[in-house]
Amino acid sequence: MVVQPEKSRAGQRVWVYAPLAPVLFIIAAAIAWNFYAVRSAARWLARSQHYKSEVLAQPSVSQELKHVEWDGWGWAGQDTTAYLVFDPTDSLLAAAREHRSGKLHGIPCEVAAVDRMEKNWYAVRFYTNEWWGGHNGLDCTGPGG
Repeated sequence: MVVQPEKSRAGQRVWVYAPLAPVLFIIAAAIAWNFYAVRSAARWLARSQHYKSEVLAQPSVSQELKHVEWDGWGWAGQDTTAYLVFDPTDSLLAAAREHRSGKLHGIPCEVAAVDRMEKNWYAVRFYTNEWWGGHNGLDCTGPGG
């Protein structure tokens, strides 16, 4: 569709769809923000130092990787949670490269996905209604194996 300028009653040219540009931009940004990968990359780029210090301040738990809640979404009691995980040995690298889900060392239950943010840092997405340290369907209370 080609937008043609029209002449207003005062004789000035007026772009008919120009007022819609900010609205369309806001809608496009909202849609893009809702995509987990885009949202994670943007947040990591903007605030990685803050999140790193928050994770590293966590106390060490035997056989578990240090972590903080990274992202979450859901509706009507169907919640999905992702954690930012510090892995000093990069043991999650293979799972991230191979897009492997399942039980991974240092994480207390099965995970749906692992994404590498940078060396030693991963975003680990749990299955819906599973969370770190919760006694839920996959019993995520014990040490990772």
